[in-house]
Amino acid sequence: MRAYRAIAALIAWFGLLLQYWLMVRGQDGEAFATRTVNFFSYFTILSNLFAAVMFTAPAAFPRSPIGLYFAKPAIRTAVTLYMSVTAATYIAILQGLWDPQGLQWVADTTLHYLTPGLVLLDWLLFTPKRTLRWVYVWPWLVFPLAYGVYSIVRGPYAGFYPYPFLDVSKLGLERVAMNMVAMTGLFLILGLILIAIDRAVKPRG
Repeated sequence: MRAYRAIAALIAWFGLLLQYWLMVRGQDGEAFATRTVNFFSYFTILSNLFAAVMFTAPAAFPRSPIGLYFAKPAIRTAVTLYMSVTAATYIAILQGLWDPQGLQWVADTTLHYLTPGLVLLDWLLFTPKRTLRWVYVWPWLVFPLAYGVYSIVRGPYAGFYPYPFLDVSKLGLERVAMNMVAMTGLFLILGLILIAIDRAVKPRG
């Protein structure tokens, strides 16, 4: 388990750092700052960042507050949920909108396929089961809802929407609100599925 998580951590951090470098290379001053903020305005980046910390902190700093926090099964399940939605949304909606090449393809594959797969496998094999309650799904929805609100509020000022289904300038607020409801429903359903799996696992021994 420790070796698996160490390798997974390296892969997750690699994907994040590569994508950041690809976004900011050749930029300086205000353009560099803007692209940095935009980098952290993608749900993909934030969910992958959670995954990287989840793999790293409990192993490197097991007694620290952050290490103990990310060792909790409920938190690891939340990260698994966010990464699962990241992968599912990309596969279903976003991958057909562009054709990444070279290093961008490497970063794209790592962030949307490889790291989410490693997170899900870690959850299935190594995260303690029969620890979750159905009500846990509600606090898990806070982060994606807050993210959606942030994207909509920042968009007009920054002239930047991270995903086409959140682009109020093109779709209008009503359509984007409907998209957010649909995405919240996806988070809710997948969260309940993860809890159901957790509760269905038989205790060992």
